Amino acid sequence: MHGKLLAIYNDALRIRAFEKAIGVMADAGHVPGLVHLCLGAEVLQATVCNALDSKTDHVNGSHRSHGIALASGASPFKVAAEILGREDGLSSGLGGTQHLFAPEQGMASNGIVGAQVPLAAGAALTAKTLGTHGIAVCFFGDAAANQGAVLETMNLAAVLSLPLLFILENNGYGLSTSSSYASAGVNLTERAKAFGLESISLPSNTITDQIEQIHIAINTVRTESRPLFLEAPIPRLTGHYHGDAGNFAGDTDTVPDPLLLLREFLDAQNIDTASVKEQSSTEMDEVAGRALRSQAPSPQILDTWRSILGATE
Repeated sequence: MHGKLLAIYNDALRIRAFEKAIGVMADAGHVPGLVHLCLGAEVLQATVCNALDSKTDHVNGSHRSHGIALASGASPFKVAAEILGREDGLSSGLGGTQHLFAPEQGMASNGIVGAQVPLAAGAALTAKTLGTHGIAVCFFGDAAANQGAVLETMNLAAVLSLPLLFILENNGYGLSTSSSYASAGVNLTERAKAFGLESISLPSNTITDQIEQIHIAINTVRTESRPLFLEAPIPRLTGHYHGDAGNFAGDTDTVPDPLLLLREFLDAQNIDTASVKEQSSTEMDEVAGRALRSQAPSPQILDTWRSILGATE
């Protein structure tokens, strides 16, 4: 058990180090447009993706999916290069921070709020139709939970009994608007129950219980081939995007940092975590620097993508 927890901690710590390195790049003006970091969600994303099989499973994320890409096994260099708009990126630098695609790892993200959820239903339907015993997972936020496409997908998943795990990353805000203001009937797990979905809300303070519940949920979806809804409380450690001061949040966020909770648990078991933190920071600083030194998309790359898009018109 401790070995599994240490592996999750290592992956989560690498994600945080990566995000901090990307934040430095953004501050220096090297990231095109806004960048949305997943600080606070690393343990959740690492736990889920560590339990998936890239050969049969598929995971879809939102505009805040750097960590999901890394936890799925995508190359940190390729992810960084994509975020920086470089030719060595996952999609030759043309997708950017919000549109990460790593098909070999069964991972994709989408910048349209809530759009990743019906796409995940398609992956779940494919797995069920082909009999691969795979599952699909979709991460989305509490603001996306109000999107009609998300609610329609819950209904479809229940009707077709799709092997689909809905994961609500609930940080309490959509942009700068509190979910308590924007969502009628704030208990979002009750919404899922209305569609007949088994719904679980993770405890915010006991990290080992959180991890165990996530593994149980994934195993249930896989073995029983049915959908399940999982609500995970996520702290708002930064503003909506990197550089947003987040003054709207005040001091109301009481959800503890899961990475800190996991580190404290491992330290209490006399498991060394200090050396891992230093190694992760060094690794990701080097990755970001190498990605910055790679070249921008060449005219040939752009022509290739134009021909692909032209062929579909």
